[in-house]
This record gives sequence, structure tokens and C-alpha cells, in this order.
Amino acid sequence: MFVQFRSFRTEYLQQIIEITRRNLTERYNDFIFLDIYRSWPGAFIIGMAENKVAGFICGGLSGEREARILMFAVDSPYRKMGIGSGLITLFEQEASKVKVNRIKLEVKTDNIEAINFYKNKGYIVTGLLPSYYNDGSDAYVMQKFI
Repeated sequence: MFVQFRSFRTEYLQQIIEITRRNLTERYNDFIFLDIYRSWPGAFIIGMAENKVAGFICGGLSGEREARILMFAVDSPYRKMGIGSGLITLFEQEASKVKVNRIKLEVKTDNIEAINFYKNKGYIVTGLLPSYYNDGSDAYVMQKFI
């Protein structure tokens, strides 16, 4: 399958919202995506397959030389095809361009697939956030130095 990576454009917003609703447990106001994009446009990256959005990653800068992955999802039919790997690699490259040396993220402690994905990409668990998510579940803080 042919995969392309592109920068966010508003024409992709509805597909991103749908992927978020299908694949992430948190519910977000639709306008948050535009706010995240405006804060760091280069770090909102889309993975396209079959002429539609298959996944996305977006993040922000938090503190000196630190970036955070705020949302990251690959729609379930497109997993295990390299889309997630491509998205995180491009995000890390964008972070390097702006002189970031550390990337942090939060992940549900029971999301073993995501935790293993991040570990395979060089991220390590550095903390625990009890009751971090709206449903009361805990989150691991993970980070990678780049």
C-alpha cells in the first residue's frame, strides 16, 4: 500500500476527528486540533493511505528544548503498515529542527500495544500519573532524548 505523509490542512480535519473518536478514549473539542496546529504547524503530520487520512500525530513545545506528543493515532485498519513509525520519525525530525532535545508523552498504563510501540522507538517510562484520564485510568509518562 502506498503511504504519503503530509502537513495538516483543514480539509483533513473531519477525518482526523473521526479517527480520534474511533481510536482514542479521550473526547476532545473539535477546535483543539486547530489550536494545536497553530501552536506548532510543522509538528502536525498526517499519514495518508488509499487517498484518506490513515493516521496523524501532533504535538506542542513545552518548556525549554522539550516537545510533547499530544495526540497520536493510526486508524486500526492501517496499523502494522509503518504509518505510525513514519509519523513518529517525522515528528522527531521536526523536533530536532527547533532544537528540542527531549520528547515526552502520556499513555494509558493498560495500552500495551502503544507502550511497546514507544519502547521500540526508544522511549522509556519515567513516571506515573494516577487518574490522569477522564475515565480515571492512570498514565505512564514516557520520554526520549533526541
